[in-house]
Amino acid sequence: MNRRELIKGLGMGAASLPFLSMAMTVSPSMPEWKEFFTDDKVKDEAFWKKFKKDYYDVSKEFINLENGFFGVQPIPVYKAYLKNIERLNQFSSKYLRTEYGADLKAIMKQLAEFSGVSDEELLITRNATEAMNIIINGLDLKAGDEVILHKQDYYSMIEAFEMLEKQKGIKIKVIRVPLLPKNDEEIISKYEAAVTSRTKCILTTHMIHLTGQIMPVKKIADTFKPRGIDVIVDAAHSFAQVDYKLGDLNCDFVGVNLHKWFGNPLGAGLLYVKKDRIKDLKPMFGDSAKEDNDIKKLGHFGTLSVPIVMTIPESKKFNDMVTIPLKEKRLRYLQNYWTKEAKGIPKVNVTTPDDPKRSCAIASFAIEGMKTEDVIRGLLEKHNVFTVIRHLEDQDVVRVTPNLYNNTGEMDVLLEGLNDLAKS
Repeated sequence: MNRRELIKGLGMGAASLPFLSMAMTVSPSMPEWKEFFTDDKVKDEAFWKKFKKDYYDVSKEFINLENGFFGVQPIPVYKAYLKNIERLNQFSSKYLRTEYGADLKAIMKQLAEFSGVSDEELLITRNATEAMNIIINGLDLKAGDEVILHKQDYYSMIEAFEMLEKQKGIKIKVIRVPLLPKNDEEIISKYEAAVTSRTKCILTTHMIHLTGQIMPVKKIADTFKPRGIDVIVDAAHSFAQVDYKLGDLNCDFVGVNLHKWFGNPLGAGLLYVKKDRIKDLKPMFGDSAKEDNDIKKLGHFGTLSVPIVMTIPESKKFNDMVTIPLKEKRLRYLQNYWTKEAKGIPKVNVTTPDDPKRSCAIASFAIEGMKTEDVIRGLLEKHNVFTVIRHLEDQDVVRVTPNLYNNTGEMDVLLEGLNDLAKS
């Protein structure tokens, strides 16, 4: 397809667009699509249906609204992954010993560009949990030191601190962050009330996986870092979903997933440590060869899945094509589309803030008088909509997470299901 045909297709109905399927050998390239991701496309359902046809190969047997677990690979990313597996299998150790080192350096440069930090501050891990554990276990925490976290932080990070509580005798202080805060100050005041002279660290989640609430991470860091309190950030869901750079958070330690909203194959995460703080982390894995300020000292965990790492540039290329600002707007539009209507359905309680600054793709809800398991089952069995249960401190909720291949027609099916279930 040439550029003229693509432009013509974008101006026509979806049925008449001459896009080619994944099974065919040629499809419109990313450069041909790139300039079309503009603000006027956010609500253009025909555009996104055409986009889905050319960039996603997902099952038609159900509507997947559980994209928070991991991100479906766009077709070019998936194809690149398969090609990288084949290449590694063909050239095996010769490639790893003679070429991979240079390729990895180039990949780190690309990740640094995407993240807005130096490549000397980044380390590829297997997932955000591993990245966060490297931080948590690397901090110089001693008996009696206090750590503040909240109930909606990711359970794996909470458990990492609980392990240190048993091993080292640190003290964990748990706060409750409001589901629907009135302002940032209401959140910060919760941390403020828990801080003492023994507080050494605050764990916070940039985008809460349970409800999608976006935390005011920079304000938290700006408030407590001057007091010598480290703020470490779980950015598993916010990275490549909302428009920011890692340096914008003003936090020295951040863990990221690359197989969620960045869209890389499963098994890739990213650790960010500000350059002048690398020396303050003790390696979780034995290493005596690297300099104290070399972030690679933290990554002596053996061989990563090389094809997954090799695919990162294609994932970056896809995100650069869509652009993160436009991606954020589209995902927030889909979430607002269904949550706005859901709030008007009797007995449906949305547990995600509606302020655009406080949420994006992820949102959750509960139906009064219904077990969450029954809601999940009813949506799937009666309406073919797949969602997931999340457990809050005092209630269970249904999490709904659309991705770029979803559309408002599918959100309408969800709303139909909510109306039916709320009446039952």
